Amino acid sequence: MSEGFTKSGLSIPPIGLGTWDMQGPTCSRIVQEALELGYRHIDGASMYENETEVGQGVIDSGVDREEIFITTKINTTSWTPSKGNGLSLQNKDIVKHFEQSLKDLQTDYVDLLLIHWPKFETNLADMLDILYKLKDAKKTKEVGVANFNSHLLNECINLGFNDIYCNQIEYHPFLTQAKLMEVMQDFDLIPVAYCPICRGDVARHDVLISLSNKYSKTPAQIALRWLYQQRAVSIPKTANSHRLKENFDIFDFEIEYKDMLKIYSLERNQRLVPNLEINESKYPFD
Repeated sequence: MSEGFTKSGLSIPPIGLGTWDMQGPTCSRIVQEALELGYRHIDGASMYENETEVGQGVIDSGVDREEIFITTKINTTSWTPSKGNGLSLQNKDIVKHFEQSLKDLQTDYVDLLLIHWPKFETNLADMLDILYKLKDAKKTKEVGVANFNSHLLNECINLGFNDIYCNQIEYHPFLTQAKLMEVMQDFDLIPVAYCPICRGDVARHDVLISLSNKYSKTPAQIALRWLYQQRAVSIPKTANSHRLKENFDIFDFEIEYKDMLKIYSLERNQRLVPNLEINESKYPFD
């Protein structure tokens, strides 16, 4: 694998395995296979309800924990605001649920801990404060966010949280994130793209098929390389062993600038995961 993208001394591998919607033995098997193939980045979340299986796949792979970059996410969608000073009962429960994630993953720490959804019945400043306390306790190496648009990223900065590691967003050739990518670059945030091959839609587009023929790669590999050349991390999900290997094999070619522009032109505002938790009147989509 090519070298990862580094911030604050922590390097994140540019290709990871997404684990959303994978359950049971299939999940454990694919995590194990990915690590045996050379993957060193596993992306998960408490909301996926499969962290026990992810943890078992890591153990079964035999790869040293220190070599693996593990991400999990805190589900904030069921918590209410804190009141008064100190942590509310709900916020204490968030810490408790994170500790359960560590237990399920069979690890003492994760490399990256994200706020999964920006639901603002929960206080953003409190949530970030909780995550940074977990970082201080060495339960996570870095803290990041997911599904935040540029307005929310600005709010994080205004609250004084200037060293957020990344923002995980839906990003693929059919959904422009130009404004958000520009803001993340200004704030030195690493972009992490989920649904990077648009759940297989890239394989059916004539432009991507044509480029795949030109570079002797698959359309999925073209899309993943396109993201990599933007210095974006990708976390494609697959339960197929062949595609698992295919998604990892993007580091032996380079897409020409004119072809990068062709891929940018495919934008059609195709959003697979509606960001339902954002108050769009206050924080409109970019």
